[in-house]
Parts: sequence; structure tokens; C-alpha cells
Amino acid sequence: METISIARVVRQEKGLYGIDFGTGERAAEDSGKLRFEAARPSDFPAVGDWVEAEAETGGNAIIHRILGRRSAFIRRAAGEKAEQVVAANVDTVLLCMALNGDFNLRRMERYVSIAWESGAAPVIVLTKKDLCADAAARIAEVAAIAPGVDVLAVSSLEEDGCAALAPYLK
Repeated sequence: METISIARVVRQEKGLYGIDFGTGERAAEDSGKLRFEAARPSDFPAVGDWVEAEAETGGNAIIHRILGRRSAFIRRAAGEKAEQVVAANVDTVLLCMALNGDFNLRRMERYVSIAWESGAAPVIVLTKKDLCADAAARIAEVAAIAPGVDVLAVSSLEEDGCAALAPYLK
């Protein structure tokens, strides 16, 4: 029997996973016990989860247990009670929206709410500042619907975009 170690889920696709023990990605699957005890889809590993896994020689690693989640983005299917964890243990969420044609305050308000609900800190990044006739007014509108959230406005024509995002990218 191999030793159980801590790994991070870096990829998930139809019951198969990519996990990293700190040495690169390795294929993994759920243990039979984890599958048997799972009562709902959110009981399965998601990208970002820390897990206890066994790195078997010559085969897939086996995920035995999910460690506690600090945050979780949860997707609920319309009309259903089942929920799926899309990503776990996210610290900061960059919510991007263009300041030109697709600008929608209500949508951004929903995104901010989902981010707070997940346990992650939202940061709003408004793009295409150069294509907006009154960027200052739009920025003020966004700030008004998202109290306590940093709002950044950037343009690909200016060299401020990467510098503005740097503090949020760890």
C-alpha cells in the first residue's frame, strides 16, 4: 500500500481528475468509499480542492478525502436542488466587463453577489475604457452597486492594465 499524501486538484473531467502532489500533474480517480459516501455532486472533488490521495505505482492516483474548503463557487441547475462545485479555495475573483456595448449593471451585480457568496473577494475589472464616451460615470455606477469592491478600469491602449491588476495576481 502506498502512502497517502496531500495533493491539489488541478483538472476535473467526468469523474477523472488531474492532481498535483507538488511534482507535476498526475491522473487520479475517486476511491470507492468516497463515491459511496457522496450524497450530492458537491461532495466530489473540484478544481482547487486539497485532497488526501494515494499515488499508486503504475496506475491512477486514488483520492480518498477532500480537505476543508475555504471558498467554493457553486453552480445550481435551474429547477433542481443538486449543486456542483465549479472551483474551490479561490481567494480573489476578477469580474471582467467591457465598458462599451455589453455593459450591464444588473449582470455585474449578480456576479458580485455570487463571488461574495462563494467566500472569495471580488475585484471588478472594466475593460475597453478607451471606447467609452463617459468612463468616469460608468465607473461610478459600478462602484455604487458594489460597495467594498475594488473597481479598476483599463484599456489595451494604455500600459496601466497589467500594473493595475498586479496586486491581485498572486
